[in-house]
Amino acid sequence: MVVEEDQRSRMKKIKNNFLTYIELIKTYNRIANITTIVRRYFAINGFDGVITSIGILVGNFIIGIREHRHVIIAGVAIIISLGVSGVWSAYNSETAERKREIDDLEESTLHDLDKTIISRAQKFAALVLASANGLSPIVTAFIPLTPFLFGKYIPIDICYYSGFALAFLILFGIGLFLGKISRTNLLISGVKMLIAGGFCIILSLLLKLIG
Repeated sequence: MVVEEDQRSRMKKIKNNFLTYIELIKTYNRIANITTIVRRYFAINGFDGVITSIGILVGNFIIGIREHRHVIIAGVAIIISLGVSGVWSAYNSETAERKREIDDLEESTLHDLDKTIISRAQKFAALVLASANGLSPIVTAFIPLTPFLFGKYIPIDICYYSGFALAFLILFGIGLFLGKISRTNLLISGVKMLIAGGFCIILSLLLKLIG
């Protein structure tokens, strides 16, 4: 009986701590406008990631890479670079911009805000936005490469075609996401993203003709 009561007490404490943390995050979000910027970063960098993945697939396909491991190694190396670049660039730029905002606010209010919830919210925002900026291209760039993980079991051409299909599916999804945000025609917004992917392939194929 005592053990059960102790367990219930611990669970209640954990639940209360979790709810308190959620409320704190909501407060940080209201102060630093995190959600809006995360959406923008997700769309921009998710688009960059999938376009990069299309470039990887087209490049390997054109030069005749038939070994699935080579496609994965080349792709992952580029994806890692994308992710690192996204995290570092966003963190440094967001930290600088938000520090400037805090400094300007301190000058106008004549108060030190270093240990206030405003300062903590801005620091939290920089971390969240840097993570979103780095993770979104990693995810969208890696998904089109997943068929090559099964390259031992399926023909390499199927891996390429499946990768292209996944890439265009992601592009269309990003278009729908942007269309929903902007309250415009979802189909048109999705098609615009597909056109961008097609344009990328056409330009890459032109390089083959030039070469």
